[in-house]
Amino acid sequence: MESDSLVPPLGLGSSDETDEIIKQLEAQRSTYEKSGEFLEAEKVHQRILHFKAEQKQRREDELSERQAKEAADLETTFEEEFKAFNDDWDNRMNTYKENCKEMEQQMKGKQENEFETTKKSLEESIPIIPKHSSEYLNLKRIQDTLVRNKEYVEAHAIQQQMIDLEENEKKDWGKDRDTQISLALSTLSKRHEHELEAFKLKAGKGFDELKKLRAAEMESLLKRYQNLKAEQKNAHKLQKNRFYGKHTTGSGLYKTENTASSKVLFTPRAQLNRPSTAALRLTIESHDEKDAQQNN
Repeated sequence: MESDSLVPPLGLGSSDETDEIIKQLEAQRSTYEKSGEFLEAEKVHQRILHFKAEQKQRREDELSERQAKEAADLETTFEEEFKAFNDDWDNRMNTYKENCKEMEQQMKGKQENEFETTKKSLEESIPIIPKHSSEYLNLKRIQDTLVRNKEYVEAHAIQQQMIDLEENEKKDWGKDRDTQISLALSTLSKRHEHELEAFKLKAGKGFDELKKLRAAEMESLLKRYQNLKAEQKNAHKLQKNRFYGKHTTGSGLYKTENTASSKVLFTPRAQLNRPSTAALRLTIESHDEKDAQQNN
C-alpha cells in the first residue's frame, strides 16, 4: 500500500506538525481522487478524519488545561492577596493598640509626676505652724502689761492660757492643713481619671474606625475577586463556545476548526492588583494630621 508508506503514524507530532501532515494527506487524497483511485482516496480520507479528531481532542484538552490553570491561578492569587491583606491589617491594628498602650503609660507617668509635684508644692506652701490667732495675740499683750507691772503671778496664769491655746490651735490647724492638701490632691486625681477615661474612649473609637475600614476593604476585596471570577468564567464559556462552533450572544458564529491559539482573555495576577501595603497603611499619626487639617 503506497498510501500507508507515505503517511506518518497516528498520535505523533505537535499541532503545527499535525497541520502539515493533514495538508500533505489532503494533497494525497486529491491526487487519488483525480486519478480515480477511490479506495485509496477513502483510506487517506479516513486517516485525515482520524488526524483531525485527534487534533481536536488535543486542542480541547489543551483548552481545558489552560482554563483550569487560569482558574487555579486566580484562586491562588486571591488566597495570597487575602493572606497579605489580613497580615497587613493585623499588623496595623496591633501597632495601633501598642501605640495606644504606650501613650496610656506615658499619660499615667505624667500624671504621677504631676501628683507628686503638686503634693510637694502643697506641703511646702502651707505652713505646718499656724499664725497666732487674735485671741492669742490679745493674751500676749495682757501678759506683757502684767510683766511690766511686776505682776508675775497673774502673768504666769496668762502664760499658761497662751500655751494651752497655742496647743489647741496647732491641733486644729494640722487637721485643716491635712484637709486642704487632701482636697486639692483629690481634685487632681479626679481630673487625671477623667483625662485617662477620655483617652481610652478616643482610642476605642479609633480602633472601631479601623475595624470598620478593614471590613469595608475586605468587602471590596471579596467583591473584586467575585467579579474577576465571574469574568473569567464567562471568558472560559466564550472560549469553549468558540471551540465547539456554537452561537454566542453578540459574538456571532465561531468556526469549529480553530488552528490559531486562543487569545488569553484574563490574566489573574494582572487583574487582581491590590494597592501596596504602604499606600494602604493607616497610622495614628495620619489620623491626627487629618483631624488637625479638618479642625483648621
